[in-house]
Amino acid sequence: MTSHADDTTPLPALGPDGKPLTRRQLRERERERARERERERAREREGNAPAVPAPPPPPEPEPEPEEPPAITGAQRAIGAALGRPRPRGHAAVVLAAIVVAAIVLVPVVVSRLGHGDTPTIVATGQPTAADAPIEAVLEVAGRVGAVPVVSLLAPLAPATAVTTDTLVTGDGRTLATGDAVLLSVSTFSGTSGENTTGTSTGARIYRGTVDAASLGDVLADTVTGATEGSRLVLRAPVSADDGAVATEITVVDVLPTTASGEERAPAAGMPTVAFADDGTVSLSVQDLDAPTRAAASVLVAGTGQQINSGDVIVARYAFANWSDNSLRTSSYGATTVPGIIDMSDTMSGLAQQLVDATVGSRIVLVLPADQAAGDDALAVVIDILAVVADGTLTDATAAPSPQATPTADGVVRVTPSPGAAQPAAAAPAGKEEQ
Repeated sequence: MTSHADDTTPLPALGPDGKPLTRRQLRERERERARERERERAREREGNAPAVPAPPPPPEPEPEPEEPPAITGAQRAIGAALGRPRPRGHAAVVLAAIVVAAIVLVPVVVSRLGHGDTPTIVATGQPTAADAPIEAVLEVAGRVGAVPVVSLLAPLAPATAVTTDTLVTGDGRTLATGDAVLLSVSTFSGTSGENTTGTSTGARIYRGTVDAASLGDVLADTVTGATEGSRLVLRAPVSADDGAVATEITVVDVLPTTASGEERAPAAGMPTVAFADDGTVSLSVQDLDAPTRAAASVLVAGTGQQINSGDVIVARYAFANWSDNSLRTSSYGATTVPGIIDMSDTMSGLAQQLVDATVGSRIVLVLPADQAAGDDALAVVIDILAVVADGTLTDATAAPSPQATPTADGVVRVTPSPGAAQPAAAAPAGKEEQ
């Protein structure tokens, strides 16, 4: 074998890691060497040309300000209210915290009645004239017939005369002297706004007639000419227990004395009901067989409170004997005071049919003898006018006195009229009244 000194195999090019370069790496190395040779030739061509100084480096950009926290809804509200640009950053957070603390710490005094559930907003600040425009001194919330809530904008100074306002004008009949009347009455302190009616509900129901002997001069004058469905507010002087004169606020709701609601067609086979111009009623059972079970049909659908089995209700009613169609008893008529029905002590058929009926409704019923009085089947028509809680029903037969709170005689103090007569005994309820 012949050996030649120049027969050596070239070693592969190695990278920084000691591994052979790939073809791609070799091509990249060659291109870099070519660029370097080009730069060398460029420098040689420049020769002795003066060097051009390199441009100074650009100034370092100023750091961007830190982005403040997102503006909250509370900050927007504060900025809008103050009419200034919205606060930002920590100042906004601190300001929002101050506002929240103020909201929590500002006292809103809400008192409740002694035994009732009616809230009363208690007034603070300088007294206002008792006869100032009503919208400037108080607000009354709640629908007519419901227990009102009075909010005083400021305490009332002692009244020197009676001021009367009509807050709601009803669309019912217009009351005249001698007419039957049904009132829901609530009294309030003109100093604190607290309900002083002295009942569990914060209201009393009056039933009686429109005359001074029943209502007192001031209240009788106030409701005369008023329409059923109205809400009246009286501000009057009253003597407190310590003899000081103050202002009493009386809210009077003039309730309907007949059914009020959507009229409906009578069901077939039920008695015919007819009304005269004076409000009296007649029932006809002609050509109808005597009932063997109790039944009822709604003639007017009221929208008020539902009747429960233990309720006491104010109602107009008429009962007619089936055998001869004679009218047994009636409390209908413009000058007739509505009656009372105790659901726990009345005819069994009547009580069963009235449960779940609503205030404002007129219902015609048929009762077999064994579910009525026992001696004859009955045709019945009833207008449900109000539900009364324990201790809230008062016959309007006594003149109010100037005392600020009710006393044992149960008379509601609604006007400054002097002298409190004893109220007449309430009409019997339940089976006895019927």
